Amino acid sequence: MKLNRFLGEFTGTAILLIAVVGSSYMAQNLTTDEAVALLINALVTAAILAIIIKGFIGISGSHFNPAVTIALALKRKFNLRDVPGFLIAQVSGGITGVIIANAMFSEALLELSSKTRNGYQVLIGESIATAGLLALALFASKNLVWKLIPLWIFGAYFFTSSTSFANPAVTIARTFTTSPSGIAPESIFAFIVVQTFTACAVAVFVKEK
Repeated sequence: MKLNRFLGEFTGTAILLIAVVGSSYMAQNLTTDEAVALLINALVTAAILAIIIKGFIGISGSHFNPAVTIALALKRKFNLRDVPGFLIAQVSGGITGVIIANAMFSEALLELSSKTRNGYQVLIGESIATAGLLALALFASKNLVWKLIPLWIFGAYFFTSSTSFANPAVTIARTFTTSPSGIAPESIFAFIVVQTFTACAVAVFVKEK
């Protein structure tokens, strides 16, 4: 039933953003050490990714990411007619998750971030983060993908200059929080272009053995 698939994508993406934004607020409350705060954020994000990918893979396929949905459609592993519904579910789920996280920490439910993330070096990092995630999403087995993607994202928090958004729905949703995990609206266009272009490139040019 398609409704269940859309609800799975909405719910999973909402949970992911609750984790990303909520752990960012909590880390900010617990420490002034930016390295420790980033570690907290990365660990929580990776743990929740593993849970939701494993939990929802039989319901929606556990995309939670427009880049993954588009790439799978390009590889003819996903029905093109379902793409708009998945994208709407992912973006709306992400924004809902941010609203819930903001509410938990007594912040404005929706408030635009002022944290700019600009520069070619940041976009290079974002392209690397997205390429790795897409390669795993497209080519890793279902038995491994729920382990490998969280590990990749955890590592990419620390070795990419962008701290690894790698997801257009996450990028859009994180404009609506003033937590350290936020991104200013003026920064998101370049992020989404890089994420989408990288996803399409991986889908088109990387072949399965």
